[in-house]
Amino acid sequence: MHHRWRRGARAVRKLTTREILTYGGLVLATLLIVRSWDAIASFLGALFQAVIPLILGACIAYVVTIPTNFIERHLLPNSTSKVVASLRRPASLVIAVVLLLIALVLVSSLFVPALIETFAMVQERSAGFIEMVISQPFMQPFKASIQEFLEGDLMRSLANLDIMGLAKSAMGGTVGSIGTQVFGVVSTVMTGFFGILFSFILLTDTTDVWTRVMEVTESYLGYRRTERLALVLGVADASFHNFIVRQCLEAAILGSVGTFVLLTARFDYALGVGALMGVAALVPIVGYPVGLLGGAFMVAISRPWLALVYLVCVAVAQMLEATFVLPHVGDPHTVLPPVWTTVAVTLGGGVAGFVGML
Repeated sequence: MHHRWRRGARAVRKLTTREILTYGGLVLATLLIVRSWDAIASFLGALFQAVIPLILGACIAYVVTIPTNFIERHLLPNSTSKVVASLRRPASLVIAVVLLLIALVLVSSLFVPALIETFAMVQERSAGFIEMVISQPFMQPFKASIQEFLEGDLMRSLANLDIMGLAKSAMGGTVGSIGTQVFGVVSTVMTGFFGILFSFILLTDTTDVWTRVMEVTESYLGYRRTERLALVLGVADASFHNFIVRQCLEAAILGSVGTFVLLTARFDYALGVGALMGVAALVPIVGYPVGLLGGAFMVAISRPWLALVYLVCVAVAQMLEATFVLPHVGDPHTVLPPVWTTVAVTLGGGVAGFVGML
């Protein structure tokens, strides 16, 4: 027993002076961080504000790269001309940017106003529609509970909500002092300008930024760790690429089908309901049922039977799309499972609100 204790004692290695100083420095640094957390948080906030244009530019470049690569693969793919080969990438970039700008103009000038007008219509007519529904004989057992809910603070607040006023404020109305407005507009414009400038630099860079970053990383982390990092980033890139393409494709198909059905029936708010379906379809899992039922409610306020037709057509379109279209979009091995997408959206929304969800 005595010899065993002595062997254990000899196994305990004494700390070197360097290790003692290292551990002591870590403890001291931790204490300083705890004591000066307010100043550190303020500095990190200012640093984050400073790098927002770079983050915005990287996001813009990443999104623009997706249609650019698609157009490049299908733009005169069989041509052997050196001129075509040299112009294929810049031409694809120009076409992708033009298409995205057209989509942005259409959304901001056509679909957003139609959606706002549709919400205003729902606010105006929903009370009468609900009263008509609960007056039906089969709704008598639930009439008291529904009326109690309608008379609550939430519904009264929604009824008194000035949707058009809020929309005008969000789109540049008179909110706050003139100085605050000017400062906010200038700050937003400068952030957007530098973000777009940085994205342009990334998109037109011919030195292969990714290769340079990997070379620098390899010099610090070594070949094996850099190779593993490149594999992880490659899988993440493929997953995000597939997610963006699939969600945008689903939003475009379902929104177009809903709009077409309502336009065929000469429904006054077809664009607004279709825009709601398209925007909702961008949200994984819960977006489709929310957009479908919300759009059906908007239609039912004016034309109940048309709402049933709308439900059936959009539901059939979604099933056909899920069966025949989405399985052929992207690599199935890198498709994000719905559960992880939901976790990511939940955590991102809790940390950074709507931007974190995106």
